[in-house]
Amino acid sequence: MAKNFNNRALAVSQKIYGRLLLAYPKAHREEYGPAMAQLFRDECRDAWNESQSWGVAKLWLRVLPDLVKTSITERLAALNERKSMFDKMTALIQPRTAFLKVFVVVFLLILCASVAITFLLPEIYASTARIQVEPDEAVRGASSYDPYFIQTTFEVMNSQLVLEPVVDKLKLNAMWGKKYNNGAPLKTSNTLEILQKRITLTPIRNTKLVSITVYSDDKKEAAQIANAIAESYRDYRIKFRAEAEAKAGEPMQKQYQKQYQQEGERIQQVQADMDSLRQQFKIGSDVSANPSPEEKLYWEKKMNLDQLYDSHRLLNAKIVIDTIVAQIPKTSMVQVIDRAEPGKAPVKPNKTLNIAFGIVAGIILASIAGGISVFIALKFRKKIGKTAATA
Repeated sequence: MAKNFNNRALAVSQKIYGRLLLAYPKAHREEYGPAMAQLFRDECRDAWNESQSWGVAKLWLRVLPDLVKTSITERLAALNERKSMFDKMTALIQPRTAFLKVFVVVFLLILCASVAITFLLPEIYASTARIQVEPDEAVRGASSYDPYFIQTTFEVMNSQLVLEPVVDKLKLNAMWGKKYNNGAPLKTSNTLEILQKRITLTPIRNTKLVSITVYSDDKKEAAQIANAIAESYRDYRIKFRAEAEAKAGEPMQKQYQKQYQQEGERIQQVQADMDSLRQQFKIGSDVSANPSPEEKLYWEKKMNLDQLYDSHRLLNAKIVIDTIVAQIPKTSMVQVIDRAEPGKAPVKPNKTLNIAFGIVAGIILASIAGGISVFIALKFRKKIGKTAATA
């Protein structure tokens, strides 16, 4: 991918530079044009290898002023030698002619530079996933308002707790190491730093929705990262809520367990007393017409045992239900409303805006340069006139 982009950047730069060579006289182009084009091609390739697109942009900022200076100098030198020096200078320093020439040259140079830089900059794509977030109080049915909830949500989504699982899931250390670290895997801390700069979190006004926008030079990668962040934050909220509920319910669970154990011990004790009475007083399985005091005691203990069994079963069911409820994911806290899709067109650079800015800047700067050239021409013309009159 880098090689293709390199070829495209070189081709665009060389084509623009070839057009700019038209600013030189024809004889100069025929003699030095091929050598100048070859030199620029070599410098452009070296600049790309050094700093990629920014290196080429810096090369243009150095080449353009030199091209303006030397092209004007060569044009002055190539004037018709059959004219007298006075005629030559008079023709050159006509205010209107000077303004038009300088205006056209400066405008074209700035416009070509803006077009070149625009097409040399890497294309950036954006993908957005939308999620609905609910405070823990809303999930539990409470109605308290937290003014810092959205800001806290953004800080958590940008934290290592949420982003590190994304790095591991998409293997960004190895992937971005090939792009930015000469093939060597990046450290997780470095990957997180790059990732955080590519994320934009935006609340959607008057809703509980949050947009997760990720920027990348690979449109598929941008969509994958945006979806992975949404899923990672949802998993984090579920895990955090489960741990909080488990911690909050731990004292109650201990109390239930202690009560369950105590009831179990009482059941065993009552059962032992009943067995002892049955063996000692030969008590049958049915109640007699005239029960003895021992038989009455036996049947009272049996009723008490039945009640203990019922209470024991209910307490056991309560413990089981609470355990199951605590393990159920609370997916209503975070819902992925819209999954991110790869962008159809790059969002950066804005080619239309950049070229329009180049046109406006070219007109302004060319007008200033033309005005300066008119001032110099008038002053120089006046000086030449005085010299000619003296001669």
